[in-house]
Amino acid sequence: MNNDYISAVYTWGQFAPEFSLVALAVIILLADCFVPQIPKRAYSIVAAVGAIIAAFFMLTPEYNSPFGMIACLATALVLLLSFDYHKVSCASIGGEGVSEGTSELNSLLLIACAGICALAEARDIIMLFVCLEVVTLASYVMAGYFRRNQGSIEAGVKYLVLGALSTGLMVFGAAWYYGTTGSFMLTPELIHCLLTCPMVELQTGFYLAVGLLLLGAFFKAGAAPMQIWIPDVYQGSPTPVSAFLAVASKAAGFAVLSAILLPFGSLAGIHPDKVGAIVTAIAIVAAATLLIGNLSAICQSNAKRLLGYSSIGQAGFIIVFFTNIGSEYLLNYVTEYLVAYLLATVAAFFAIAMVRTQRGSEEISAFRGLGKTNPRTAFLITVAFASLAGVPLTYGFLAKYYSFEVFIEAMQYQSGLIWLLPFMIVGATVGFYYYFKVLREMYWEKPQEGDSPLQVPVITAAVLTGCAIAIIWMGTQPLVIIPS
Repeated sequence: MNNDYISAVYTWGQFAPEFSLVALAVIILLADCFVPQIPKRAYSIVAAVGAIIAAFFMLTPEYNSPFGMIACLATALVLLLSFDYHKVSCASIGGEGVSEGTSELNSLLLIACAGICALAEARDIIMLFVCLEVVTLASYVMAGYFRRNQGSIEAGVKYLVLGALSTGLMVFGAAWYYGTTGSFMLTPELIHCLLTCPMVELQTGFYLAVGLLLLGAFFKAGAAPMQIWIPDVYQGSPTPVSAFLAVASKAAGFAVLSAILLPFGSLAGIHPDKVGAIVTAIAIVAAATLLIGNLSAICQSNAKRLLGYSSIGQAGFIIVFFTNIGSEYLLNYVTEYLVAYLLATVAAFFAIAMVRTQRGSEEISAFRGLGKTNPRTAFLITVAFASLAGVPLTYGFLAKYYSFEVFIEAMQYQSGLIWLLPFMIVGATVGFYYYFKVLREMYWEKPQEGDSPLQVPVITAAVLTGCAIAIIWMGTQPLVIIPS
């Protein structure tokens, strides 16, 4: 098929924030090598400031990149988390009290963040793939960063093996896409041409290509059937890395998913039958993701593993938005949910890191008695997990509410999708049980002998407080991101 759209044209200025993040990562590496007297923890603060500045740039009209903003904000918070997690990092990398080798994680986080920001700007498959690989390769190293921790090494290997499968699927999909279209561009005009093509072979090849590309996106988003890596990798990775994978890396997955599916949106009214096949496939993935994530989380006893399955369930609710693929506010809905998920999940990982540092465990049982020994901290943690569960008056409740609202709107055009509604109800209901397992430990279980009050670090206290205030405030302010 002849096509004038071969590749997109990019400018250097378009990626100024990304280049700045990479430059800062290189400066940190050089400073660590040539100025060894600088405390290693200081690099986390410097990197976090750089990520926050990049987040502001992503909100300007010149860039207007919601996925990039989410990635930068999540990276900044993760870098602050690594500051408070420094003691555990030292013990797991160089040995107790040895800080050598701990600062490279900051550079890897900045490079991965730059990849996600560039990914959000991509307009063709080649750029999508290259940026996604930057994120993935950095994530491989970060997952296995604790070389003295067997679980971290195992997490890195599992992520590498399964990530290679995802990469292969995307490359195969890109090859099929180019073979059927003669282009790497993702445009409505090109898709319209394929959907109306009288050659059945071209249409079949096109659907195969889209399916393979979507599988690659599902891997990063943590959606079925590519979710199998999440629980083990989240549990074994350093806690800051788990937080990054749960939020920033997930945003990368949905950025790719949006780039692939949004061109179909403008054709929903023109070719409802052909676009309907894509929507049905999305609904099946959403149902499987909701079921696997939420039901598997019920029996978990490890807090990080629970958040891993939780992230799968949350991805299912986000994928539901894509059943209304023709909505002009689709990106706004996805952004709204990701921001709500970011605030609650980052706060939850800060809590896990604090408990791990002082009680030496990441089990849910390690939260026992916090309601009595640290009542204010326990309340802040409660707000985070209540938001993840979707309790009213929290931001998480609004996010889930929008998911149901968009789905009901989608059923006006695709009435056959009503079967998905029970899966959504089950997912929302089951979440109340497994998220509240943490709250039960804090308020119902008594502290054991030796469970002294936790010493809450200043940064952890500030992040938990800020996230809790944002969750409650935004939970009572409808239409914060979505236009009225």
